[in-house]
Amino acid sequence: MKTLALVVPCHNEAKRLDVDAFVRAAEEWPWISFCFVDDGSTDATAELLAHMANLSPSMHAIYIDENVGKAEAVRRGVLHVCSYSGADCVGFWDADLATPLGEIPSFMRAFEEQGPLKAVIGSRWPHLGTDIRRSVARGLAGALAKWLIRRTLGAPVWDTQCGAKVFACDVAREIFRAPFRSRWLFDVELLARIGRRRLRRDVLELPIAEWFDVPGSKVGLGALRELLSLPSICRQSLVESRSCTFLS
Repeated sequence: MKTLALVVPCHNEAKRLDVDAFVRAAEEWPWISFCFVDDGSTDATAELLAHMANLSPSMHAIYIDENVGKAEAVRRGVLHVCSYSGADCVGFWDADLATPLGEIPSFMRAFEEQGPLKAVIGSRWPHLGTDIRRSVARGLAGALAKWLIRRTLGAPVWDTQCGAKVFACDVAREIFRAPFRSRWLFDVELLARIGRRRLRRDVLELPIAEWFDVPGSKVGLGALRELLSLPSICRQSLVESRSCTFLS
């Protein structure tokens, strides 16, 4: 199986981080490594990550002195592992494990079995055989966001906001190179950087079997404000994507 370096952004996650789950994954899958990014936490997250790094050679952490937001934390983590890990694929995963780590092998099998993909993104599509649990309010807000995002991207993406995405390393280097204009909805900006034609051709949206709405989400009014400015942000990213050659 291809090797994977997975970035996990963490901001004040000391009480929610499932240490045992990450340790088991590192022990069970020799092809994976974890890079935890402490995004200026004010609780004991930094100390916990230092402890985890001592538990397995497949886990390490980098530390940001001040809170820069999920988008920038993920970006710095991805660029870090692209430079030092030598992995075939690079991705990011939400620290709360709303998408369980058990979904990761399905992402990697997709790279192996479904042709020369450039990215695999998780999709919380509720259908028979899956267990997708989210609050009614979050579901309604998500439905409105999905409609606007699909219109903005001009591509039939069902779910851009699932915090489980994996990219070929060469693609990750390109699309994470520049800072994001958005702090919360950077997932959409990422896809816009890939470009409409390439989204349809080289990106697989993979339905996940389990997802749980974990209490304590930090997405709020800031994300709603960004949603209103999303069309202009994505238009600029789509224009910039035309000059990229990594997916040609």
